[in-house]
Amino acid sequence: MSSSSNERSKTNETSTTTPTAYDWESDKRRSKPFDDGTMSFFWRAHTITCLVIAMSYLFYVAILEQPSEDSSYNTKRGLLACAGFFLVFGMTQTPDGVFVRPHPALWRLVLCFSVLYEIILIYILFQTVDDARQLLQNIDPTLGVPLPDKDYGGSCRIYDWEHPEDPFHYFKDKMDFFFLSHFFGWWLKTLIVRDY
Repeated sequence: MSSSSNERSKTNETSTTTPTAYDWESDKRRSKPFDDGTMSFFWRAHTITCLVIAMSYLFYVAILEQPSEDSSYNTKRGLLACAGFFLVFGMTQTPDGVFVRPHPALWRLVLCFSVLYEIILIYILFQTVDDARQLLQNIDPTLGVPLPDKDYGGSCRIYDWEHPEDPFHYFKDKMDFFFLSHFFGWWLKTLIVRDY
């Protein structure tokens, strides 16, 4: 009787579980937990630690620091603080992705940077062209000046006989970062298409 009850229990177990291509249950029973670096101190999220450091910084700014009267400086600093808190929050709270090395927190930070960049682009999208240029001047005061417009198709001569002191002046004028980046971009694309 005991052998028939064992057989019935085995048939009940197999009928309730669906077979898979790999027997993960036996693999879980066979493997023993060990610390390969993923369970150590540096591989944990440290949510409370980041919260304490962030709140300490906020208390320092709110209570101990002398406020500045420069509104541009305060705006820049406030936006940087908001971005920093978003990045710290995202680095500790977002789930791990498919990349593990060198550290999952690095890839969570990269994800948060891309989300922050997208938020900035969406904000700029709702501004007028002049307002967006003024906003970018807050980042770098040299921005907002019209760029010099080169005439790349004006004269296609490489050597100019009429200027013996610098006969290659057309070539030197056209050989800038724009030309080099396009040339090497086209070259790389030909290699990609050729090897495809």
